[in-house]
Amino acid sequence: MSVEWEKIVRSINWTLVFSLVNFGILLYLLRRLLFKPALEFLDRRREQIAARIEAARQSESQAQQLVLERESQLQQARVRVEGILEGARSEAEALIAQAKKAAKTDAAKILSDGKHRLGQERDRMIHDLREAYAEIAILGAERVLDREIRIDDHRRLLDQLLEEINEETLRIES
Repeated sequence: MSVEWEKIVRSINWTLVFSLVNFGILLYLLRRLLFKPALEFLDRRREQIAARIEAARQSESQAQQLVLERESQLQQARVRVEGILEGARSEAEALIAQAKKAAKTDAAKILSDGKHRLGQERDRMIHDLREAYAEIAILGAERVLDREIRIDDHRRLLDQLLEEINEETLRIES
């Protein structure tokens, strides 16, 4: 057994040494050909991801800045809208006041025109009453005189009577 065991140990030693050498060569080749490019690839990938993260942060910062600018513009637009609305309100109030003033002016004009027409109508009625009184007086005088008066006399008496009759004798109150 001992001879065999020696043979096995020698054969294991050479196999072990050969396997260790092969393993070392394999590690060297893997490190040289596989690990180094893989690590370089991972480093590049890490740098790309870091660059994208930085770009995303910058984009987010710009987006926040744009949001603030938009809010500011929106606030300015609200202020302008309020100003426009206030101007429209004041303009509407001015137009309403102007329309009221024009309506009052028109109403005053209508009232003055109505008063003027009433005055003219009153004067015409007074004139008609005077003529009616004059005719009644002439008819009464005709009966008293029991004769017919000529047209010239009639006109002359009528004019004379119209001059004598005034508003006080008619007792018309305006």
